[in-house]
Amino acid sequence: MKKVILVLISILLLILDNSVMPFLSIYGAFPSLLFTFAVLYSIINGAEDALFIGVVSGLLQDIFFSGGMGINALTNMVICLIAAYVGNGVFKKKKLIPVSTVFGATIVKHIAVFCIFYFLHYKVRLNNILIVAIYNSVIAFIAYRFVLMLSNTENVSSKWRFK
Repeated sequence: MKKVILVLISILLLILDNSVMPFLSIYGAFPSLLFTFAVLYSIINGAEDALFIGVVSGLLQDIFFSGGMGINALTNMVICLIAAYVGNGVFKKKKLIPVSTVFGATIVKHIAVFCIFYFLHYKVRLNNILIVAIYNSVIAFIAYRFVLMLSNTENVSSKWRFK
């Protein structure tokens, strides 16, 4: 049931990403609610859930991404697994690390997609990457508490530590 709810939330966020978010663009850059949710969810819930949400969110993004089916699935999966690793060692009720992770993950994802398409001889632009990263971080700051409540995890660490 948990995975069905995750898929439904992901579909809703994808619809919002492609219908509402372009109207909220700044210099042509707009946030990805789905990617931000996937990274935050991965930080909170660990590697197994990160793998699932990474692949699901990536495949949903690939539906609207012409030129390379599976590229978002691959990059989201890897980034969500890294986010889960980061989440293993931090106090999850604080927002600093999750918001910073979303910022870094956004930049890494855009660079990874750019590199993959570069080797496939497709033209992709990297402009506005910092605006998108900042925008995703602002969304993460606002949404983190809701994702934490959705996750309802009992294994929240009580110490700041990195493994």
